[in-house]
Amino acid sequence: MKKLFALILATLMVMSLAACGGANTDTDGTTAPAVTESAWASPDEILNTIFDAYAEENKFFAMGGDYTNMVDGKAGAVDVTKAEDVDALFHVPADALANVEAAASLMHAMNQNTFTAVAYQLKDGTDATAFANTLKDNFATVQWMCGFPEKVLAVSVDSEYVIVAFGATDVIETFKTTTLATIDTATVIYDEALAI
Repeated sequence: MKKLFALILATLMVMSLAACGGANTDTDGTTAPAVTESAWASPDEILNTIFDAYAEENKFFAMGGDYTNMVDGKAGAVDVTKAEDVDALFHVPADALANVEAAASLMHAMNQNTFTAVAYQLKDGTDATAFANTLKDNFATVQWMCGFPEKVLAVSVDSEYVIVAFGATDVIETFKTTTLATIDTATVIYDEALAI
């Protein structure tokens, strides 16, 4: 039964890459208490902490992970050794991925362009701002399928993690507001319209 469920989720994820449309979510703020962490156990812990802090009316059907490691309703780990898959799903060039120790994703289940967030744990010595800017520059070269994300956001957490999110303006705004209210050490690197 678990294999069937995983196969269905994998099929939905692949279909979401080519799916047109998808619902947007309202942008009410959140009243979640701030969490101060000096060290996170994993990138998916960060994304799940943020998503768990969402006000109920802002939540959406989400899934996380990658082609081979998919989870329902929460963030999941991304295999950073599979550069082609990471580039296909999250638009990360191989030279930038070489700076990543671990990663996790959280996506809107109906349309990846409505909302996708990826938390990257950077290798020691990697400049968080330079890494985030490399991804932003790469987004300008992407041939987006069936609709374009409107905004891109990058947030640094403890200079060890970078969270990059793209999607509809209202959904990105909710994610940003919730992230900053939930994680005291989160700082915005950029928050801007995605230049296509």
